[in-house]
Amino acid sequence: MDEVRDNEKKAVEVENTVPPKGAQFEGSVSISEEVIVELAKKTILGIPSIQLANMGFVSKLGIGRKGGEGIRVSIEDGKIPSTTVDVYIRVKYGYRIHDLAEDVQEKVKANLERYTGYTVKAVNVNVQGIYVDDPKDISEAGEETAAEENVCASKATPAEEE
Repeated sequence: MDEVRDNEKKAVEVENTVPPKGAQFEGSVSISEEVIVELAKKTILGIPSIQLANMGFVSKLGIGRKGGEGIRVSIEDGKIPSTTVDVYIRVKYGYRIHDLAEDVQEKVKANLERYTGYTVKAVNVNVQGIYVDDPKDISEAGEETAAEENVCASKATPAEEE
């Protein structure tokens, strides 16, 4: 009987040592820059009509911020850490570049804040070029532009030609 009471006392002691939910703990949590790069990369690759681009020669030397495959990250420590992300992309031919760049900014910011709890100070989007899935897309667009120019030229009056 005494043995049962001792076990009950130990169980009560263990229950009392478990902190309640939401209790504050000592210590810190840090998230590596590589993790933030990977989160941003997964976000960008999920956006249609966007590809990651190379950042350039200087960034490959390891000078400045950490980065990889078209993304550089800078973290500022603080009570709530903040981060700045530089993204280097290529946009699919035929789409509005500005709209896609804003889409990248919004989605990267939202996902990084959601998954890390860090404040995102800035997402700088650098459009490095365009790409095409099918080279016929550009040649057809060029033919349409040339045809439009011919139509405009044929509509000109003799007074306009002088």
